[in-house]
Amino acid sequence: MNQVSIILTGGTIASGFGLSGKEPTEKASSRLRMYLEEFFDEKGVKPVFREPWGRAGLDSSDLDPGHWLEITRIIVSDISEGSNGVLILHGTDTMAYTASWLNLCLWKTGIPVVLTGSQLTLDYTPDDVTVNIRGAAQALCSKIAGVWVYCNWKLIQGARVHKARATHPDAFVPVNSVPLFFNPEWAHRDEARQPDLPEKERGARLSEDLSALVSLDAETIKKRTSGIRWLFCAPGCMPDMSSKGKILVLYGFGAGNVPSVVLRMITESFTSGARPLIIACSQAEGDVKDPSAYSGVGVASLARDGFKVYSQMDYPFEFIHALACYALAVDYDNPGRVLEKFLRCY
Repeated sequence: MNQVSIILTGGTIASGFGLSGKEPTEKASSRLRMYLEEFFDEKGVKPVFREPWGRAGLDSSDLDPGHWLEITRIIVSDISEGSNGVLILHGTDTMAYTASWLNLCLWKTGIPVVLTGSQLTLDYTPDDVTVNIRGAAQALCSKIAGVWVYCNWKLIQGARVHKARATHPDAFVPVNSVPLFFNPEWAHRDEARQPDLPEKERGARLSEDLSALVSLDAETIKKRTSGIRWLFCAPGCMPDMSSKGKILVLYGFGAGNVPSVVLRMITESFTSGARPLIIACSQAEGDVKDPSAYSGVGVASLARDGFKVYSQMDYPFEFIHALACYALAVDYDNPGRVLEKFLRCY
């Protein structure tokens, strides 16, 4: 590895305390660059820094699919220009969504893409900033291919990560998977003990979908992904069905269930015109979801009324949202083509 791309997006990891609370600052971001320059200089690796939204960056709560596309485009360009790995410093609030999106985009690229952030700022004592930065950078040098989130000594696959804690440094958990407890010694092994990927498997090999995606602009992506509607179910609460969309995600219970009255409301709301694709999600994150398991409340019953219904399977809801965005971005007229690659259709 002789060159890595480092994308500074903002977030708590690039924040300091202001009069109104924590916010990204140029000073904090500059200190991050100093840490990373020193780390990679010791390893003889050239870091190439990218700051798509300025030195301070943005809070991750403000990032949307348009920003995801910009990150993707930077990665594809930098890999084609010789970067052997990508490190992304990102706010923790929406890091799981960005990681899921990148996992979908970069599955053919045999290099490590590692996202990390912090729950505490660099001017807080103790801090988790330097621990996560140096751990993520070490993971990048270990040549683990694929998209990963590094936090608190753990590597979690991009499609399996969920933010479970609001302020504790151990922020992320894997959903229906296990974390890889990263041992820094991996990055110190001899080349003979650390097999590299074949040269032909490296580089910015774009899938057909990704080639089409990077040719789009951010506004087009945001317009297409605005066709997603999430319906959160809670006992006794009736949903608002006045808003229509291309994909309707029912965030219900158990195996993929919602109140029977909600199923009736959906059927009655779409008696004519285009019907949305339905994804049955659950507030119970564990296990594979089977929305056909229960009579009367199972979301799969909508398939009998002519809806296309998909199961969440065992993915975290962050991945489901990123997948819905990706499906609409690459094939707005037929997003089901993409959904069916990952989710069971009823």
